Amino acid sequence: MSTARRRGLAAGGTVVAAALANVATGMLTQNWTAAWWAFTGVVVLVGGALQAWLTIATGSESSRTQQVDRTTVGGNVRQRLDGPGEQTVSGSQISGDLNQEQNG
Repeated sequence: MSTARRRGLAAGGTVVAAALANVATGMLTQNWTAAWWAFTGVVVLVGGALQAWLTIATGSESSRTQQVDRTTVGGNVRQRLDGPGEQTVSGSQISGDLNQEQNG
């Protein structure tokens, strides 16, 4: 799953959790001002925490690498990397095609 998709799911989940907090607070207290503050608090705190966690979990862009180094291949080589990062082929002999694909 790509980084953008993970971030989108985290954002969507945060909005759902905040909406549930809003409705629960409003129904239990009948104080809709407090319910909207609860919604805002959940969006800011949970959303911020999830986005920070995703940033730390995926690492820096330069840390994501795919390397083919000093390899002899009798056919085709295909590299696919979802998200940011670096793909390299060096010192290799490839008799077929080299296909590098990067999404994100």
